[in-house]
Amino acid sequence: MWCFVQIRSNEDKTKKIFYSITGPGADQPPVGLFTMDRNTGNLYVTQPLDREIKDSYMFQAHVLAEGSGNAEAPMEIIVKVIDQNDNKPIFNQSTFLGEVPEASPTGFEVIQVVATDIDQPDTDNSYIRYRIISQEPRLPSDLMFVINPVTGIIRVNASGLDREKYPTYTLVVQAADMRGEGLTGEAKVILTVTDINDNAPVFTEASYEAVVDEKKVAAQILTMSVTDGDEPHSPDWNAKFRIVDGDPGGLFTVRTGINRQEGIISTAKSLDFEKSSTHTLLVAVVNEVPFAVPLPTATATVVVTVRDVNEVPVFDPVEMHVVKREDLAVDSDVVQYTASDPDRQKIT
Repeated sequence: MWCFVQIRSNEDKTKKIFYSITGPGADQPPVGLFTMDRNTGNLYVTQPLDREIKDSYMFQAHVLAEGSGNAEAPMEIIVKVIDQNDNKPIFNQSTFLGEVPEASPTGFEVIQVVATDIDQPDTDNSYIRYRIISQEPRLPSDLMFVINPVTGIIRVNASGLDREKYPTYTLVVQAADMRGEGLTGEAKVILTVTDINDNAPVFTEASYEAVVDEKKVAAQILTMSVTDGDEPHSPDWNAKFRIVDGDPGGLFTVRTGINRQEGIISTAKSLDFEKSSTHTLLVAVVNEVPFAVPLPTATATVVVTVRDVNEVPVFDPVEMHVVKREDLAVDSDVVQYTASDPDRQKIT
């Protein structure tokens, strides 16, 4: 027990006085928390008080004169429980999950962490300050992030966020009361670095060759592959192809394959070996969405060889109308017919 106050009656100089208390904490629940020495008036607390459970108690003190009843009217006693820093800050989550786009600029706001302290509000016992105590990986800088000590807002502190190199960061953050000098609590912050289109698709080969028979239309003649360092199967990764040179007549088409990393070239019109036996195309590849940073556009050269096919001779004209006398002599010439061979072969 601990004595923290004493009451005395002015009548104790002439009379034998007895002291007692009644009310919550005395003879009412919580019974016996406070007791009073009936002879001295010393008020005792019998067990530790918890301000966070109850911050004040009010009861009455009574003064009795020996043999004559009340010596004075009851006195109201109010006990206020003074706060002690006995509670550490607690984060409202043990693990915070957030996202940050790669290549985010310095000062970019990522996430806010929140901790609370149930000690008395607006006192040093509940004033919290935040700090980051560790970062993994510690690359490309060990200070990639910074936290506002008052608000708990975490921001990007350095350049170099690269999803392809460091896809996640784990921070351990600390909250300390007494304005950063008292009891502490900790939480984890796991940040996922999200993709931006900062990698251009690149052809696996600088040049390609293909062969196709002349006269074939809608014939698939070549598949070109690319690679891309961005997140697979995202718009930043999906490839888009186009022919940028070498096909003024629109003889060819290029489309993206099902896996989004292949360009498929086909014939759009009939090719003529006799007109041109080779075609040299320049094909470019980009992504479905624009590049987030300046990047070069990859190109590849495609040489298409047209293979000759034996074509039938062609009469010119196909039909002729001839008029001759009925008495035309045997072995007389009726008409001369001419034909040509597209392959320039001898005709009989």
